[in-house]
Amino acid sequence: MEWKDIVAILAGGIVILVFALVVKPALLTYQVSGPGPVKPLYSPPAPVPTATPFPEDAPVYTRSFRWTAVDGGVYTTEVRVPEALFDGHRETPRFDRLAWGRYALDEGDRPIIEDLARRIAPPTTNPEKEYYRLMDLIFFVQQIPYAPDSSPESYREGVLPRHAVRRGAEVEYPKYPTEMLVDGKGDCEDSAILMAALLDALGYDTVLLGYPDHMVLGIQMEKFNPYYAKYTPKYFNYGGKHYYPVEGTDFVWTNVSSGSPARLGKPNPIGDAGSTARAPTIIPLRYTPAPAGYRIHPALLPAGGG
Repeated sequence: MEWKDIVAILAGGIVILVFALVVKPALLTYQVSGPGPVKPLYSPPAPVPTATPFPEDAPVYTRSFRWTAVDGGVYTTEVRVPEALFDGHRETPRFDRLAWGRYALDEGDRPIIEDLARRIAPPTTNPEKEYYRLMDLIFFVQQIPYAPDSSPESYREGVLPRHAVRRGAEVEYPKYPTEMLVDGKGDCEDSAILMAALLDALGYDTVLLGYPDHMVLGIQMEKFNPYYAKYTPKYFNYGGKHYYPVEGTDFVWTNVSSGSPARLGKPNPIGDAGSTARAPTIIPLRYTPAPAGYRIHPALLPAGGG
């Protein structure tokens, strides 16, 4: 083989090498105008489906409620709550009393509460039926059996949650709405919180009305004075609005034995003062705490220090 042939072979190899290293990559890139390095084309990754916090096939707690509607009809309503959601609430420390609206508005509970509200009170275009929707939600909650926070009967596990707050001989454990639904029992603040969540899901403006040893719900209405009322409806002013109180639970003491941990509630109308005659602490659901006051003190330096 002559040297000319060797040169030709080497030249061919160089051409192939240049094509592999320069020409082919150039076909897969775009050239930025002006001088500068060649940048590769960007291929975005395929979108990954967002995982739902509680998959449909996740374990759930199921509770059925048999209740009487305002028209006298008797219904059975089933509620399904993801175990992970319920167990997460049990492991959550309790909030300050003035922030109890955060229980009613919990984002994890919201889809379940909205679904339950629609099933108990289906949407209607008839204004005359709106009152019945409202009262059915109230009656549903009022008929959930009462049990005090201090009673193990108030919890599905049969024991007090570890975040229950002990205040002397008393126990306080405000429940998230889905907690009360799974437990199937609760006290006055639990029923007020659940009722607030259900009514908020339907667009009602509500507040919690707190007393030293009691809690009820306040519903914003204008000139509420139903023809059937055998009482003068009472309301409380807050932010220029009228909020009418309604009990979330009540008991007929003569129908239960002394010390009974569970007492069946009875329906109570809106605006009937009853035990709410005193002025309450009004707790808005969307409560924003004011910043705490503080004072800056000058640092004390050692004698002779700079």
